[in-house]
Amino acid sequence: MDNSPTAQQQSHGEDESLSIASIENFRSNSELKRELKRLVHLIADEDDCRTELFDEISRIVATLKNRKLICHNNKAENDTRPFSEKLDAIGVPDCFLCPISSKLIRDPVVLATGQTYDRTFIQAWLDAGHRTCPKTQELLPHFILTPNYLLGMMIERWCEAHGLDPPSNTADVTNGVIITPEERKYVTTLVDKLSGDYQSKRREAARELRALTRKQPSYRAYIGEAQIIPILIPLLLSSDSETQEHVVTTLLNLSIHEPNKSLIAEKGGIPPVVEVLRSGNMAARENAAAALFSLSALEENKARIGACDAIPPLVELLRDGNARGKKDAASALFNLCIYPPGNRSKSVRAGLVPLLLEFMRSPERVMGDESLAILTILSSHEEGARAIGEARALSLLMEYIKAEGSPRNRENAVVILSALCSNDPRYLKEMKNSDRGGGYTQALIDLSLTGTSRARRKANALLDRIQRYQRQITM
Repeated sequence: MDNSPTAQQQSHGEDESLSIASIENFRSNSELKRELKRLVHLIADEDDCRTELFDEISRIVATLKNRKLICHNNKAENDTRPFSEKLDAIGVPDCFLCPISSKLIRDPVVLATGQTYDRTFIQAWLDAGHRTCPKTQELLPHFILTPNYLLGMMIERWCEAHGLDPPSNTADVTNGVIITPEERKYVTTLVDKLSGDYQSKRREAARELRALTRKQPSYRAYIGEAQIIPILIPLLLSSDSETQEHVVTTLLNLSIHEPNKSLIAEKGGIPPVVEVLRSGNMAARENAAAALFSLSALEENKARIGACDAIPPLVELLRDGNARGKKDAASALFNLCIYPPGNRSKSVRAGLVPLLLEFMRSPERVMGDESLAILTILSSHEEGARAIGEARALSLLMEYIKAEGSPRNRENAVVILSALCSNDPRYLKEMKNSDRGGGYTQALIDLSLTGTSRARRKANALLDRIQRYQRQITM
């Protein structure tokens, strides 16, 4: 047997090198793939780095790609089934389905709870007046929809891999009711009554607009587009308390439609809504607070609302309102405290911190969850952290950490406690002096092992800070 280099090269050339024509002789893709593996093995495991091998690998890969593309194109051309039937036949991954429609997501957006939905369906849900996440049922702190570009890219690639055209952003939903000419005419008659001289007619028209905007989302869009909002806003200052209540509630309903949030603010609607919050009847004050909560979903509106001195009457409603009023006020205050930082200072000066701690200390702990969430935001501000510390909240926070409560509450409690200890070492001393029997330390250790990721991180940092403090005082 000839083992000369020349013979070996000839052997490689005849047995292991493929011409373009020979590639086409492979009848199946599986045969091509086996040949591809063999050539890769020669390069990777036997250090055979001849240029010809790399060229042949490139040709095989190109052939596989072309065959797959042709296959997909033929399937697409011959498959006349509706898009939905094609999807049913393939089987769509659950993470690509909208939780509301159970259909392939076309325009993925993330809700405040972190859940992803198809924009059209979640917007219809919000336009219908819902204030909770459809999947988790959590109360939404805001209604901002954030595009989920990563999921959109994954869905697009999945569709291409299965020979499907990527879904367009226009969903085939019919949730919205188109405003007919007769309905437009009816709205016009109501507007005429609002602008008339008779108080009873204005009250009647305001009541009807309130009902229309509550029941049918299409009216919310139409009223905004028809420039009716500027006609409604002056009626917020009506001397008739019933008209005032109907109008502020109508604006609340209108604000659920996203474009109306900026429109109401731009037309000067925020100052009179704040005035209703100050001086209206209890029902009007509640809906004014809810309207401010809805409007504050826009970042620019947070600053506008704070500048209108809305925080003191919100704190007052939180203190004196009924259950619904307290919830609406707390939701609005939560949004306003997120941004800008000046709203946190205004909240502290309005006496919000002692009121929240009072809720947390009550035996029933009514509003305890909401109070803890707002205090978490305030604690990130130096003035807020100082107010929480001066109210002697340390032992209360440790109670929440030790309690078998919700993971979010325990997380918020340790975040606040960490902020206190970071701003002032006196609280480390207070923790040490109050930690009889090691109960506080053990609670933090438990949280560092069983809490949320953020809670574990904060608990570990706090334990480390406590240890360093103890070493300093014993030196």
